[in-house]
Amino acid sequence: MSARRERNPKELPYIPLGPFQWRIPGLHFRIEYVEFFQGLILGATALSSIPYLTDYLGIPYELAWSCVIIEVFMYMLHGWLGDPVVPGWITPTLPFTLAFISGFDKGPERIQAMIAVQLLVAFVFIFMGVTKLADKFVHSVPTSIKGGILLAAPITVIQGQLEKGSQLLTAPVATLAGTLLLAFLSFSPFCEKKRGKIKLLDIMAKYGNLFPYLIAMLLGVLLGELAKPTLELGSIIRIPDFGKIFETVSIFSVGFPPLSMFIQAMPLALICYVLAFGDFVTSETLVKEAQESRDDEHIDFNSSRSNLISGLRNLILAIFAPFPPLAGPLWVGMTVSVAVRYKEGKKAMKSLIGGMSSFRMATFLSVILVPVVSFMKPIMGVGSAITLLFQAYVCARIGMEYCKSNMDRSIAGIMAAVLAFKGSAWALLAGFALNFLLSNMEFQKKKLGVPTTAELEAIEKSKEEEIKALAAQKYIEN
Repeated sequence: MSARRERNPKELPYIPLGPFQWRIPGLHFRIEYVEFFQGLILGATALSSIPYLTDYLGIPYELAWSCVIIEVFMYMLHGWLGDPVVPGWITPTLPFTLAFISGFDKGPERIQAMIAVQLLVAFVFIFMGVTKLADKFVHSVPTSIKGGILLAAPITVIQGQLEKGSQLLTAPVATLAGTLLLAFLSFSPFCEKKRGKIKLLDIMAKYGNLFPYLIAMLLGVLLGELAKPTLELGSIIRIPDFGKIFETVSIFSVGFPPLSMFIQAMPLALICYVLAFGDFVTSETLVKEAQESRDDEHIDFNSSRSNLISGLRNLILAIFAPFPPLAGPLWVGMTVSVAVRYKEGKKAMKSLIGGMSSFRMATFLSVILVPVVSFMKPIMGVGSAITLLFQAYVCARIGMEYCKSNMDRSIAGIMAAVLAFKGSAWALLAGFALNFLLSNMEFQKKKLGVPTTAELEAIEKSKEEEIKALAAQKYIEN
């Protein structure tokens, strides 16, 4: 990670800046117009975070919009400082963060609680980036606990969406239509197989959340569940109200959180990092796959650098504009989308960082354009509900995959219930206690001769390959 390392001649030029590689748009990389156009359209999806600020932190809409602009600006740090990904939120942790801060009175106290969580998350990211201990930390967490954390999300989300006044109950058709369409485009085998033949399906899948949001808005407006969208054309660009932010939500206004809040938030911060760590692994995999497809550019992905940038984003937001979805290292859908086009060759995209950065720069432009934001305003509440419900499905899916044995599944189920109803600290205590008492820790398995997680994964992989081979043989015979 040293700035003095020997540069690969095929690497984009940059200005050494400690552990970072500072690149200036237009000077060190060109703007990729396809990704820029996508960012202008999809940038509006970032606005679905506004209800989390208005409903949970209790701040006015205009102020929440200003905070989101700052948050979206932070996305650009990744491309500018040498991280070749499209960053996003730590979405799986959102239900837990909202549940945690809901335990405090709305107003300054709740904002302080959010600041405490985000400061701790920032510290963990930066600590892991500096020490490079991320792998050891996450691998020491039993798979049953990882599964339990993820399985708690559906319980928390559904519980919240069934409460009086929720988007699911006030706009059921719009919310369910958007959620189901998003799940269909993301995971349906039918969609995956037919994308090559059905152009419209391919376009909808490429644009991720956009079409589910628009369909939800259309149905919501037609059925009277949502207000009609309007275009405000008076002023074109929104400048964040920095003075109001400083006086209302910044740490200088509400005060530094008391020690008790940090103690309460510590288990949640650790859970946030465990869930975010998967994004670093995914990022490295996607970048390696992109690199293998081309020999004209050297791409330097460094997980420690990515940790540091994610930590820096969370630190800045915690101090000035605390943000419930938190600042995560990866938006998987868009990173995949950009990487796929990069694989088409130099004519399609000159550099991977150029594609990733172009998308996020356009995203920032999108959220400061008043006409775009005013048009999307009616869907923001439903958009946030769609995000939560879809994430609940994703978390349930990944949580099940983490559990490799009946013991894992049993412990994960208990831990998920404790986490959903009693909070992070009790859940971690229950998870580790059950793993130890039931001899489900890796060192205990080795001593007892019980199959370890690695061995179970190898067996599972072998079975999957056999099933695929049989399916292929059956297809050939038919």
